[in-house]
Amino acid sequence: MTPDEAANRFQKLLDMINRDLPVYIKETLAHDASAAVALRVQQTGKNFRGGSFKSYSTKPMLTSGTTAKSKSVWNKLASSKTSRRDLDWVTIKRRGKNVHLFELKGGYKQLRQLEGLQTAHKDFSFSQVMWNSYGVKRTVNTNNEVVVTIGGKTQDSQDRINWNSKREGVEIINISDQELKKLAKNLDKQIQKYINKVGLS
Repeated sequence: MTPDEAANRFQKLLDMINRDLPVYIKETLAHDASAAVALRVQQTGKNFRGGSFKSYSTKPMLTSGTTAKSKSVWNKLASSKTSRRDLDWVTIKRRGKNVHLFELKGGYKQLRQLEGLQTAHKDFSFSQVMWNSYGVKRTVNTNNEVVVTIGGKTQDSQDRINWNSKREGVEIINISDQELKKLAKNLDKQIQKYINKVGLS
């Protein structure tokens, strides 16, 4: 390869990086990043520092057994007159009406167990409202970088992320160093493909 050929191929490589790499980051790498965070949180209950999120609460709570989050609770604990007599009931006023609630002694953790959900770690996944609208919110090209913002793509989803993060004392959707290293390796592999394509390998 002559110096002129090498210079020409190197220019092609620069053009490809400037043109195609931002697209790869926006269309692939950004989504890989958001997916990695969601997978870690939901499957392991670990935050970006490697620590565990707080355990599900076992503090006694009140429930009506009539909401989307407590239908199985009602069926298993209060579906018969006999079982209802064994429960501790409270009547509260809500919007001018009397609402009858019973105590769930094992708290939110018991509610999840009765609903057939895992309780080994916190996954923030009861209703899936937060996760269903979570992902890449936007990508912005600046002079020499692509800025990717990950979070709730609806206000409801972002509000839930913020609320859960405040309760946990840590940003629940922060990306970990290990995940960043994996993304960096994927970026290196993509650049190597460009190098091979222009014949500089």
